[in-house]
Amino acid sequence: MARGADWISALPEETLLHVLTFLPAHEAVQTSVLARRWRHLWRSAPRLRIVQQDKFETIEDMDKFVSRLLLLCDHSSAHEECQFDVKSFFTADCKHVDLWLRQAVCCQVRSLLFHSHSLYELSVLADAPLISQPLRKLSLDSVQLNDCFMDFSSCPVLEDLKMVSCSFGTKISSKSLKRLSIRWCDFDWDTRGCISVPGLLSLEIADIDGGLCPLLESMPSLATAFIRIGSSCEDYNTMDDNDPSVILDGISDAANLELTAEAHEKFAPFRCTFIRDFRWCPTFSNLKTLLLNEWFLVANVNMLICFLKNSPILEKLTLQLRKNAKHIMKADGEGRSSPSIPREYCSVSKHLKIVEVKCNEVDEMVHEVVKVLNSCGVRLDQINVKQWKSPSSFFSFEQKE
Repeated sequence: MARGADWISALPEETLLHVLTFLPAHEAVQTSVLARRWRHLWRSAPRLRIVQQDKFETIEDMDKFVSRLLLLCDHSSAHEECQFDVKSFFTADCKHVDLWLRQAVCCQVRSLLFHSHSLYELSVLADAPLISQPLRKLSLDSVQLNDCFMDFSSCPVLEDLKMVSCSFGTKISSKSLKRLSIRWCDFDWDTRGCISVPGLLSLEIADIDGGLCPLLESMPSLATAFIRIGSSCEDYNTMDDNDPSVILDGISDAANLELTAEAHEKFAPFRCTFIRDFRWCPTFSNLKTLLLNEWFLVANVNMLICFLKNSPILEKLTLQLRKNAKHIMKADGEGRSSPSIPREYCSVSKHLKIVEVKCNEVDEMVHEVVKVLNSCGVRLDQINVKQWKSPSSFFSFEQKE
């Protein structure tokens, strides 16, 4: 090729489109002036990353660019991803954001990600359900979904939903969803939300720090569930012993469970969600691995005994205990009813291979837990006590050995 020739433009189109995915949208559009071949190339870029720039002094300025960008994108074939990263605007400006998301769906995106640096009330999910045949992944970060019924029946291949630092709506409903992650979200303080995802394989609900725990409907295909509840959930003041199970019935078909709660010197009321659900003594017929932190100590370890009794094929049990958690063993759930099962009637799974007790130090409480396990039929050679410096509320995938 002659000196000064355009080497980059000579590359295959697939390679050029891949290069464009590394550029934010406003820079990808600017490549249209490089050469004739680049003029419309950005329109077919598989990924669009729309980032708010300082040059957009108002929401209207950014709206002109984004609306034009999404209008000119190639709508004839599906795009892999469209990502929004925007700064704070006023609530009244959300109508523009809603329109962008609807336009992105019209671009046939398979993955739609939205992140803001303040809370938005997205009417894109409140006024009408999303309608998209190719959408497989939806990620929402820092948005408000108050009083919103998230109906994904018109997204038949949506498999992955992630919500971070959001305010939860009234219900999530999807028959196609396989993976659901809800982290650092607030729930309604007056009305309990509901999650109806019968085809779910993986569930993560972590750091619920406000409102009522959502009611989990049956998930017969569930393989793995991680639930960690914060100290501000208000179930204690609203739950009645006649109410149905909130959490445990819905996840009772899981093969792998990790259930943790923040521990405080005073027995926190949100733990009654787990404890109260045991009034129905759900059977965990598929459960093979189980991780609990010190909330199971309540009422003289009755919760642990219930798990052992109702997990017929359990293979591995992990218990995480922080220092000075013995006070929890004397707690009774603040007046809430909890099951009481004589240890001699607890038949431990014949499949059980190991019980790991992870603790800050081997103290009197740890010896008491080992004693309870042994009295329930767990042999001492099956119990491995391990001193551990990591926070006991961490999930297994967050832990660093």
